[in-house]
Amino acid sequence: MKRLIGAASIALAVAGCGGSGENDGGLSVVRNPPATTTTTPTAPTTPVTPDPAVPAAPATNALGTGFYIGSTPANERLNVLVLDENVYYVFYSSPGTPDAPAGVVTGNYSSGSGKLTTNSNGKDFNLEGAGYSLAAADLNVSYVPSTSMSGWLTYRNGKTVPLSSNYSTDYNYIASASGLKGDYAGNAVTLDTSALRSNGVVVHIDATGKITTDAGTGCGFTGTATPRRQGKVYDVTITTGGAPCLYTYTVMNGIAYYDPTTTHSLPTPGQLYLFAMRPDRQVGMLFTGR
Repeated sequence: MKRLIGAASIALAVAGCGGSGENDGGLSVVRNPPATTTTTPTAPTTPVTPDPAVPAAPATNALGTGFYIGSTPANERLNVLVLDENVYYVFYSSPGTPDAPAGVVTGNYSSGSGKLTTNSNGKDFNLEGAGYSLAAADLNVSYVPSTSMSGWLTYRNGKTVPLSSNYSTDYNYIASASGLKGDYAGNAVTLDTSALRSNGVVVHIDATGKITTDAGTGCGFTGTATPRRQGKVYDVTITTGGAPCLYTYTVMNGIAYYDPTTTHSLPTPGQLYLFAMRPDRQVGMLFTGR
């Protein structure tokens, strides 16, 4: 569960808008002073608190950028991030268990006229099946800007996975530097083409975006989370620790974001998603926590 660091408690998490610790609208509260006349004073007026305004989405939304939340026919939860540097990430869960990560598909894309296709460099960092895989996969979808996205994940071995998702207005907000501040308890999984290593870890993110971990006897990492220019998503750079990490002292780059709608065993939904990979895209680390 995400708990902001403050007088009441210290905690770690990766999840959502509703409790991320940032001012969603970026607006100040306007309060009108008591109305008066030169003769008889009147009662104070009711303080006016404007509704949070959703900033105008960037022009790149016309090219399909945004956050999309949906599912596959197998009831795998999908969190799709289409970012404006022509990079996408598709986080997917185990069937019927929204908070149990099963993998991430990522790559580059081209888009326009309601179609988005990937550039034949998609990779599925998959935790299912034999326990690890970097299968080649491509995202090919149709989209309605700022509304919905549907299509297919197509694997080079011929497998196809249909998907459908709806746009999340979280992409219409700007992340703050302290938006992920908190403690998140979960699992970090490092994988490559031949091995997988998982361990429990608590990820701490402070108000400046500095990342540290408590991993016990497992693999820990340090790093930074920097707000991107659009959407509640952060660029992350992490460096793994020494043994027993599968890859020691290795720098990886990727993204992190908090989804407030991911359900799990706790009463309040929300989960932090963090994925980073080595520059050669042959090794990745996936963390989810709350």
